Amino acid sequence: MKILDVGCGGGLLTEPGGSLFITTINKTQLSYALGIVFSEQIAGIVPKGTHTWDKFISPEKLESILESNGLSVQTVAGMLYNPFSGCWHWTENTSLNYAAHAVKSVAPDHVGPAELVSKEGAEAPQAEASTVPGVHEELRK
Repeated sequence: MKILDVGCGGGLLTEPGGSLFITTINKTQLSYALGIVFSEQIAGIVPKGTHTWDKFISPEKLESILESNGLSVQTVAGMLYNPFSGCWHWTENTSLNYAAHAVKSVAPDHVGPAELVSKEGAEAPQAEASTVPGVHEELRK
C-alpha cells in the first residue's frame, strides 16, 4: 500500500483540509482467491509474490487507523479490474480492491508507540511514505 502526501484543496496532508488517497486490496477470501491464487498462480497476470496476504486490509480497519490519526474518511469506493479490456471501473462492491479518500481534520493528539500496538496483534500493511504522525508506524505493524 502506498501513502502519498498530496496538496489538494486545503493543502498538504500535514495541514487541516489536506487530502489522502489510498488504493489497496480488501482482506477477504475472494481477494485472496482472485488476487493471489488466480492472478499470480493461475493466470500469471502479475508476477508471483506480488501480493502479500498479511498486508491486505479491510476498509473498516483502514478507516479506524486513519481516524485515530486525525483524518476523516470521506469516501470509500470499490474498484474492479477487467483483465480482458485492461481497464479499471468504479463499483459499490469493495470486496476486492477499493479506494479511500480521507481529509486531515485537526492535529491528532500525540500517539506513543505503546498506543500503536494492535489489539489483535496482527500484522498490518506497511506504508511507504507518510507525513501524518502515527500513520506510518501503525501501517508498518
